[in-house]
Amino acid sequence: MVFAMQEQLPREYEIKRFDLPDMTHREMDDLLKSQLLCRITFHDEPYPYTVPMEYYYFGDTIYFHFTMTGKKIELMNKNPNVTVEVDWYDDLLTDYKSVILKGRLFPVDNADERNTVNVAMASHVHNRAGIKSILRIPVGSKGVDYLSASNIPLKLLKLEVKEMTGKKAH
Repeated sequence: MVFAMQEQLPREYEIKRFDLPDMTHREMDDLLKSQLLCRITFHDEPYPYTVPMEYYYFGDTIYFHFTMTGKKIELMNKNPNVTVEVDWYDDLLTDYKSVILKGRLFPVDNADERNTVNVAMASHVHNRAGIKSILRIPVGSKGVDYLSASNIPLKLLKLEVKEMTGKKAH
């Protein structure tokens, strides 16, 4: 579907530019810690490929579990640069916060880091259904067992953030 350009509006109907206030680093950090779902966008042709995903934010790092097959892993292997969006809004849409992160995905190859993150992730999602419910991962699992409890091979990835911005409205 192609949209035609509209004629120039009369001056009295011109839209004034309105910028939402920037979030502080602390506000962005708090938002990232409070949410569980993000949208991650990969480079694809002819259009970007965006999917909702669970994420885990510890320290200043965002972690993801990827299955080893499928479109996400194919696109990530071609180009690991991604954009991640996390938001929150109230029921009336009068209060809204959004953080956009741009960076590069890397596998977590260090066994100690992987185990530490998996223990933290298991604790973080303990009372939430999410992917562990779909994969039938036992609630009491810890560490590496959190991943191996599933029949689906998963890889732990982390985002090396190159740019982070946040906007808010309230």
